[in-house]
Amino acid sequence: MTPAPSGEFALVLHTHLPLLAGHGVWPVGEEWLFQAWSGSWLPVTRVLERLAEDGRRDVLTLGVTPTVAAQVRDPRLARDLGTWLAGQQWRSEEQRWHRHLGPQVVELATYYWRHFADLLAYHTDVESRGGLTTVWAELARAGVIELLGGPATHPYLPLVPDPAEIDAQLADGLAAQVDWAGERPRGLWAPEMGYRPRGPVADPTAPPLHVDASGSPTLPRRGPPLPGLEEHYAAAGIDHVLLDTATLWRGAGHADRDWVAAEFLTDAEAAQLPERFTGVLIGDSDVAAFPRDLEVGGHVWSAASGYPGDVWYRDFHAHGTFGTQPSWRVTDRHLPSDAKQPYEPAAAAARVQAHAEHFAGVLRKTLAARPDGVVVCAYDTELFGHWWFEGPAWLETLLRRVADDPALTTTTLASRRQRRPPRRRLALPESSWGYAKHHASWVGAATRPMWQTLDDARVRARTALAGGRGVPELREQLARELALLTTSDWPYMVLRGNTADYGERRVRGHADAVAHLADLVEADRGPDAEAERLRAVDRAPTRVDALLAALDPPG
Repeated sequence: MTPAPSGEFALVLHTHLPLLAGHGVWPVGEEWLFQAWSGSWLPVTRVLERLAEDGRRDVLTLGVTPTVAAQVRDPRLARDLGTWLAGQQWRSEEQRWHRHLGPQVVELATYYWRHFADLLAYHTDVESRGGLTTVWAELARAGVIELLGGPATHPYLPLVPDPAEIDAQLADGLAAQVDWAGERPRGLWAPEMGYRPRGPVADPTAPPLHVDASGSPTLPRRGPPLPGLEEHYAAAGIDHVLLDTATLWRGAGHADRDWVAAEFLTDAEAAQLPERFTGVLIGDSDVAAFPRDLEVGGHVWSAASGYPGDVWYRDFHAHGTFGTQPSWRVTDRHLPSDAKQPYEPAAAAARVQAHAEHFAGVLRKTLAARPDGVVVCAYDTELFGHWWFEGPAWLETLLRRVADDPALTTTTLASRRQRRPPRRRLALPESSWGYAKHHASWVGAATRPMWQTLDDARVRARTALAGGRGVPELREQLARELALLTTSDWPYMVLRGNTADYGERRVRGHADAVAHLADLVEADRGPDAEAERLRAVDRAPTRVDALLAALDPPG
């Protein structure tokens, strides 16, 4: 007799980059976009298409933010990606003549030439079928994947002080997805897995009341009590979201802990959180929160012990010299890049098989005692291929092993929500997936001026737009620029990334755009050269109807 599946595995991927088109090339800008598009989005989609051809269904849940959808639907960017991939082939050929790097590196030239030729052929095929969004929509209609929605420009929702702005971000973001996917999503990847319950909003522009050892600020509150985020989600038709395990841990009444020093729950702690395998309903709402599993998922994403750090995998940071592809393996995490050993694709492929088998074993062991449970592993899509070169191969190997294992089954969050909805209700605390699970990845002394700039821009935009002033194209672009200013990536780049200058530059640029457009609107003028430039460059979010109405509510 074939044993019944002992539990379910819900893999969730979050496909997100901010609007990069027209805003620089390298090291941050369109080069980053093309790296993620070619390195992750195309290979992961190809994996999903192969699984679909084999009859696999309910494979995984794919979140696609409106800024990503807008960029992959841009014909100019799609053409430029083809040119970029062809350029990578030439770069691979150039590697053949870098003989001072040793024969193993030279021999990788052919490997990389074929790799990029294959990607270019697949990209060409995808574009001939309508592009990535068309393929994703077809996979969703076939039941292979669930598509999650997202707010228009990926703002850090816990710190948005205006309920109307939250509703507008959701409305325009979800409507944009209907445009390309054909239906409205029921699930949402909350940006940065941020959550805020009902109450006054924390003020990131004010000096903190206290900063703990991890750098997490306790912020003063401002304004009247506002609805919890789950109330906004329910009003938008969303019935399930992703949150961090730490959010449920504290919501279940457990004392907070040091999530930096100990990123995983101990066995004793995990036993105190059965909601890890069921999810919860948030407060009095019918919105389900599914937590990303730190212990199981950490086998991939942990910087200290995750698979991508294996000595045989390609080292993301060892780029080599001009005219070569990254051609060195991790070797030893403590070695400098110029001391790494050459990459060996066959050896890396063997580790992919071993790590996929190990992960499947972890799933079997974890779910064996929980016949009704689900393990939710959530990652940025860009981890697979862009950051972890072997990631797409590992993903396909794992999903095939799970599908062939009678003790395991894959599920989407929507399918799980429908068949086994959570029963327990929890009032959840303010939190995120970020450093120390609070606001420390977005709020600090270095970003306080950015948050003040955003507040000032909100006031400036509302003042200018009041009463319906301005020509429609300027009003819409003003709402668009303000929405882009709220993108959560900008403060994150300053506090947790390595491109602080880019984040600061983007904030200044969008704030200046708001000011310029507001001047034109107030003067009752038409578009000038700068306004036309902004309209040509900043074309996402594609929908701003709700955002504009939130700034200038109908009388």
